[in-house]
Amino acid sequence: MSVSQDLKEFSLFRDLTPEELARVAELAVLRQYRRGETIFIEGTPREAVYFLLRGLIKVVKVDEEGREHIVAVLGKGQMFPHVGFFQDLPYPGTASAMEPTSVYAISTRSFDALLRRHPPIALKLLRVLADRIVQLQAKLQELAVYDSRERVVAFLRHFAEEQGRAGPEGVHVHLPITHAEIAQMVGLRRESVNRIWNQLRREGVIEGERDTWVIHLDRLQ
Repeated sequence: MSVSQDLKEFSLFRDLTPEELARVAELAVLRQYRRGETIFIEGTPREAVYFLLRGLIKVVKVDEEGREHIVAVLGKGQMFPHVGFFQDLPYPGTASAMEPTSVYAISTRSFDALLRRHPPIALKLLRVLADRIVQLQAKLQELAVYDSRERVVAFLRHFAEEQGRAGPEGVHVHLPITHAEIAQMVGLRRESVNRIWNQLRREGVIEGERDTWVIHLDRLQ
C-alpha cells in the first residue's frame, strides 16, 4: 500500500480528497521500532505526532518516587500523544514499542500548519481529544469505585472493543502484556491480577495462552 492509502485508514484523514491526502503523505515519515525500543521520553521537547500503523505502544509516566505507571496501551489506527497542539509542551510520558511496531511521524510544526489549513481535520482532532477525555474520566471512575475483579474485567472489555477482532467464538485479541503491566494499569498488585486472570480462565471468559486470547464479552461480569 502507498503512504496515502495507509493514512486513509486513520479516521483523521479519511474524508480528505486524494490531492489533500497526497500533501499529508509528503509530511509523513515511516519509522519502525523493535520490541522495547523507545519512541520518545517524558519531558523531552515534542517533535512529532505519531500515527500507529501496526504494533502496540505503551505510554508510561514516572511519579515523584520514581515508580512507573502505564497510562495507556495504544494499537493500530491510533494517534499519539494527545496533548500539546498549538502549544510548546514536552512529551507527557515515555512511549515504547511492546512488539515490532511501525508508525508514521509528522513533525509538530507541519502538523500544526496542517490543522490551520484544514479546519475539518482540526474538528476531527477535537473529537478524538474529546473521546480521550471521556476514556480518562471512565478510568478514574473505575479506579475509584470498582473492586479488583471489576477493574480487570473493565481492562479486558476496553482492550477487546478497541483492538479486538470479532469472530463467531468470541473476540480475538493480540495482547503481549504481562500481568505486572496490567496491574500497573488497573492499580492492583500482580498477585491479584494473576488470581483474577486464572479465575476468568476457569469460568471460560478468556481462552488462549501467551499473547493470543479469545475474550467472550457476553460472559464478562
